[in-house]
Parts: sequence; C-alpha cells; structure tokens
Amino acid sequence: MAEGKPGIVVLGSPRSGTTLLRRLLDAHPSIACPPETYLLSAAARFLHADQFAAGLRIGVVDGLAFAGFEEAEVLGRLRSMTFGFLRDYAERAGKPRWAEKTAFDAFHLAGIRRLCEGHVKFVCIQRHGLDVVASLRDLVDKTGGYVEELHAYVRRYPEPLEAMARAWIDTATAIAELAESSEHAISLRYEDLSADPQAQMQRVFEFLDEPWDDELVGRALAGTGQVGFGDWKTYARASVDRSSVDRWKALPAPVQDKLARICNPTLERLGYERIDVDEEADDPETARRRYEFGLMFNRMKGSQE
Repeated sequence: MAEGKPGIVVLGSPRSGTTLLRRLLDAHPSIACPPETYLLSAAARFLHADQFAAGLRIGVVDGLAFAGFEEAEVLGRLRSMTFGFLRDYAERAGKPRWAEKTAFDAFHLAGIRRLCEGHVKFVCIQRHGLDVVASLRDLVDKTGGYVEELHAYVRRYPEPLEAMARAWIDTATAIAELAESSEHAISLRYEDLSADPQAQMQRVFEFLDEPWDDELVGRALAGTGQVGFGDWKTYARASVDRSSVDRWKALPAPVQDKLARICNPTLERLGYERIDVDEEADDPETARRRYEFGLMFNRMKGSQE
C-alpha cells in the first residue's frame, strides 16, 4: 500500500450498485478491488458480543481481555490479518492500493467501523429504496433463497417485500450516518452514477487522492474482469445505463403504497422525493373489494377460454 494511501471500503445496501462501483474502482491503475471476499463481515462477526442486563458482555474481545489481551491488540491483529489478504491481492495485481467491496457488509457496519475507522476511506453508495426492493426480489428469485442477513428480516416480517424494505432502511440509514459523521467517507447515489459516471467517479477519485483518467469508465466496462460473487447483471453490460432506475414504478399500486409508507422517511432523508400514497390502500374494505374483483376477473377470463 502506498505511503499515505489507506485502503478503501465500498459500502452500500445490497443491489445498490456496489458491483458497478467495484469495477470502476478496479479499473484505476493504482487500485485493486477483488470480487466479494466477505472478509470484513467475517471480522465483524468475530467481534460480535452478547450483552446481558447486568452489563456483562460475552464475546471474543471480552474473553481475551480475561486472558490479558487488550482490545487494541486484538483489533490490531484482526486488522492485520484482514487487510493482509487485501494487500497481497493488490500486490499480485501490481497495484499499490486495495479496495474491498462485499454488498452484505452493510449489515455488519458497526463491527466494520470498529475495525476499520481511521484506517481506511469509505466510499458509500445509496439507491432508491423501492428499486433496491425490486432488485432484491430478483436476487432471491435467481438464487432460490435468502442469505442469512435477509432471512433475519423475513422471520420478523412475513411479507417478503416489506422485509426487504426494512432491510434497506436499516442498512441505508447506517451508511448515511457514517457518511455524515466521518471525514473519511464520501457518499454518492446510484442514480447520479448511472446518469453521469464520469463526473461522479472524478469526485470519488479526488476524495481518494488519485488522478483521474478519461478512459477509465470505458476501460472498466470493456470486459468482465475477474468475476466472482456480485451482481451478475453488471457483468453483462458494456456501458453504464439507466435501465435499472425507477423499476419500482412497475410494482402493483397497492405494493407501491405499502412500501412507500415504510420507506418515505428514509427516502426523504437521502434526498429522494416522497412517494404519494393512496390513503385508502390499506383500508380492509378496499382490500376486500380488490380481492373480490380479482376473483370475478379470473372467473370471466376462465369462461372465455
């Protein structure tokens, strides 16, 4: 790692454009960003502790404290191991600086901040919450199941789309709090990146103290690069486009209303427009009439076939 050039950690809710951002960073001649490694989320799990009413915490750091190892030493050793893999990757790529992107790191931000803050620069990306929900549904359909982090929300919220919306709120809020509180973090929106990748990446590389290259965006998307875990869609694209913006508008109106009620406060906090909702959408009588109309429509359709 070059002198004065800390590592880079990309943070965004899953399906927020983190893989596109990874490819753009990795195209820089000084930055090596591997496919998803899950190193930081694993390190965050290592640091997890359960706290009881009496104030006692049970976890690795506290257990090692009883054995005479100070927290700073434990964090230093864990940081050395985690960053070591990334430094080695960058060295093998012939680049002086590493970046790390694993989308589900967003669910482990408290532990990642504890390990990394002050030692890296954070590049944060946000995306419209309802578009994230629509894209997460695609991910679940594609993989046939829920990863552990999402499954925790599905257990709490039986309607899958609401569960995904709640997951977006928690991760997007935690990322926004980081970006607002740290001088070592920059934030951008997927919609702005897809509209003008040159301008947005110039801003990012200026924050990272790296020179800009006018050919970088084209070079980043010219090939798939090193493919690993990540958004499969971005690997199929040779240019940045806006085809994934406003996908949520194709959701059924009652679904839009329900998700808007949940997501609107966070959308507004992140600078997105509030979504208008139908005040009668959740009315039980309206829902019953909609259900009866659906049954009637299906019977009419069946009689015509």
